[in-house]
Formats: sequence, structure tokens, C-alpha cells
Amino acid sequence: MAPLTETQQLEHAFQLLNQGQRDRAEKIGRSVLAQFPNQPDALNLVGQIEMGRRQFGKARQLFQKGLKSAPAHPSLLNNAGWVEKELKNYEKAEAYFIRALKVEPGFFYAKVNLAILYQDLRKFTGAKRLYREVIQQNPDQINALANLATILESEHQLDEAGSLARRALAIDSQHYVARLTLANIAARSNAFDQVIQLLAPVLRSPRIAPVDRAVAGAKCAQAAEKLGDYKAAFSLYQAANQMLYRLYEPAMRNPDRMYSPAAFRCIERAIPEFSFSRECGETRSPVFLIGFPRSGTTLLDQILSSHSQVTVLEEKPTLAAAFDQYPASEAGLSALQQADEHTLQKLRRSYWANVKRELGASTPTPVIVDKMPLNAFALLHINKLFPGARIVVALRDPRDCVFSGFQHTFRINPATYQLLRLDTAARFYEQVMNVIVGVRDTVAFPMHFVRYESVIENFEDEVNALIQFLGLEWENALFRYQETAKARDVRTPSASQVIQPLYTSSIGKWRHYEEWIGTSFEPLDKWVELWGYPA
Repeated sequence: MAPLTETQQLEHAFQLLNQGQRDRAEKIGRSVLAQFPNQPDALNLVGQIEMGRRQFGKARQLFQKGLKSAPAHPSLLNNAGWVEKELKNYEKAEAYFIRALKVEPGFFYAKVNLAILYQDLRKFTGAKRLYREVIQQNPDQINALANLATILESEHQLDEAGSLARRALAIDSQHYVARLTLANIAARSNAFDQVIQLLAPVLRSPRIAPVDRAVAGAKCAQAAEKLGDYKAAFSLYQAANQMLYRLYEPAMRNPDRMYSPAAFRCIERAIPEFSFSRECGETRSPVFLIGFPRSGTTLLDQILSSHSQVTVLEEKPTLAAAFDQYPASEAGLSALQQADEHTLQKLRRSYWANVKRELGASTPTPVIVDKMPLNAFALLHINKLFPGARIVVALRDPRDCVFSGFQHTFRINPATYQLLRLDTAARFYEQVMNVIVGVRDTVAFPMHFVRYESVIENFEDEVNALIQFLGLEWENALFRYQETAKARDVRTPSASQVIQPLYTSSIGKWRHYEEWIGTSFEPLDKWVELWGYPA
């Protein structure tokens, strides 16, 4: 029998890889490369194997080497794009996927991957277009069905979202994204038994990643809470959060990371000796909307966005250059105090360039509100860049605020990691408020505090006071903030809540869990008293 040709060997190797026999496939691929080091299909095969091991640097080298030999190889271009996406080089990833589709316009996998990239980058118009093309090409492409359903649900197009998610479940009854989307739709119609029915199997499935199981657990907890089973709800919240706490603990060991408790302590220590600026030649300053997570900043965002003279930036990294140059360390904050005007002007230009990029083609309004709840972290930087900038602080009963943070599944960073446990969340609240009150007492900024409960109970007076603080006139469109929220791309955990009428059920909700909270909230006692909430 004649020996297999190089092409036949690689075809067999790809079959083995598709069957999960990675080691046998790799042996063949590397054997071919020993004879033909630039063979593009062999480089593609071994690169995919390294990518499966999450060795993205090695995979990238293999794919790039293959593309030197075969620059129009669609599969190599597609895989090179996926590696760049995993390495967070999003522009390069997009370029590779587009090149693959130029070579082969109907290349299914490149189209799916480009849609996923656009979805991750919140370029939803492009993602939806590509998912629809994929579904037209292959009506049973389950990830396209489920992912498109997710986007449509977030845009409140519930009928089509539900239809697509059900089509995905008909193909794979355990598909996580489809089940989660249907659960979100069920929750919107108060079908909380259905939420638990949809997501309970996810909690028991070994094929579901820990992060996804935690999200499903938190959704089940919210449903149990709505059904009045607070004991079950607390148990589910705690289990989901403990899973995430253990998962992310190694990544959170560096105490000096941005938004970490150690960084907030450093800022707090710097305040008494910090030389706050009070004059600046800058003719325009944004308004900064800050507050502890879950304090009502998203509600204020939608209300303010309803005013014709206001544009709100929703949690964008506009101050990234300032943080990079002057980190929240003793040395970094000392250098910030000594920053010369030339450097500060450069950082201001960087800030406004970021704002312009985020606004896109939108016409800037007289008032730009930069909403980032934990920009309490940035108050010293803001003072140097924009002395006298107006600061709006969202307040809520500290116990509701902290417990609501404990209930919600955030994207994990050093700040949201603290919310996974009630004791660390309460201590973190104290640190954040120490910074806000410390800066307030310097009278370096005009600050206006807005109480969430007052917005709920006395909307017009509370919002009018805020509008006057911003130097604006009242507009009746402010009453129609729900319409604004439905028209905007709201991606915070409060997205589905701010399109609802104002409700009081979230006020004092922590009391349902008092017997299981125990002593965790003791650090909040002084803040409850300071802000004037009932003990």
C-alpha cells in the first residue's frame, strides 16, 4: 500500500482533531512540519491545537507563519482572528475576519466569529446583520440563533427573541444562552416559576462553565425572592457568589489594582495633604455622576438623558490615560499633585478625544455627564483636570445598596469582587464613602447628593433640584425617562428595571434577609446614621 501523501495525512489529522484525539492529530501535524516547515495546513492544524490549550501566543506564531506562505487561506485568517480576539487585539481580529470573508464571502465560521466579536464590542447592528446572514445560510446554527435572541431581548424585542431562543433549544435542549434568554423574558412577565424551571438544570450541568452557573444561580435567586422564598433566595445568592469568589481569588491577589480596597485606602490617606486646585483655564467641564454600585446611577442616567441639553456617557473609560500616568499609589498621587499644566492639558485632550469617540456622530450637548459609579476613585484626578467640575453623588440606604450589589452578577474587577461577600462589601462601602466625604469636606467641588428613595417618592422635586444644580431648565420629557431607556443601549444590571414605572419594592428589601446577614452590616451603621436612614 502506497504511503499517505502529505495532504492525506493532514486530512486524517483534522478528522482525529474533530473526534477529540488531539495528541494523535498533533503528532501527525508536527511530523509534516518536520518535513515541510511552511506547510500552511499543518501550521493551521497545530495552531488550532495550541489554541485549544489556550496557548494563544504560540498559536498566533503558527498562524502568522502559515499566512506568509498562504496569505489568502480563509481558515488561517479566521483562526488568526480568533486568537487576536482572545488576546483582546480587537482591531486586528476584525481585520482578519474581514479578510477571510473577502477571500470567501460565504465562509460560515468567519461570519459567525465576526458577529461574536461585534457582539462583544457592543456593535449590535453589525452583529445582528451577520447573525441573520448566518441563520439564512444555516437555519440550525445554534449559537447564531441564541446570540441573536440575547441581543433582541436586551433591545426589548421579546417576541422574536423568544422565537429564536426556542428554535435553539429545539436543537439542543440544554443550550445555556437560549435558556438564559428565555428566563429573562419570563422574568419580565413575572413568570418566576418558569425562570427557575428553565435555569435549575443549568445549576446541575457539568458542561456549563462556573461563571455561567453563577449567573443562572443568581437569576434563580431573584426568582425565588419574587416568589417570597427568601431563605432559598439567600442560599442561591450565596452559592453563586462563593463560586465566583473562589474562581477569581487568584486574579485578585494583587492589592494595588485599580478600584481595589488598597487603592481606595491610598486615596483616602492622600486627601488631607492633597493640594486641591480650584481654578482652571478649561472653559468646559463635564459633570461626573458617581456613587456606590446599585445606588441608582442608572436611573439618574436615564432621567438626565431625557433632557434635550444633556448627554450621558454610560460607564466609559474616559479617564484611562490619567489613571495610567498617575496610578492610585503613594508615588502616583504625589506625582499627580506636582503635575505641570502642559501634562494636564495633554490629559484633558485625551479625555475629550475619548468623549468624542464615544459620542460618534452625535452632536454634543451643552452638558456632558460622565456616569461611572466608582469614579469616586478618580476624584483627585478629576480635580487636577477639571477643577470646579460639578459632582453628582447617587445615594441609597447603605444596607439596600450593599445587599443589592451582593445580589447582582457583575463583570468581575477588584471592586465588584468585594461585592461577592456581604462582609467585604460592607467594608468596601465604607472605604468608598470615606473618599467621597473626605473630598466633599475639602469644598474642592460643588457636590450634589441625590437620594434614590427621594427620586422614587418625590420625583419632580428631587429631579428638579438636580436639574437646577446643572444650571438647566425643567423639561417635561424628564417624566418620560422610560421611553429614553427603551431607545438607548442600556447594558448595566439595571437595564430591564429602568424601563419600568417607579416602584418602592426595592426600598428596605435587605430586611427580608436580616436573619442571615448577621453582623456583616456593622460597618454600615455610621453611614446609615450619617445619611439619615432609619436604624
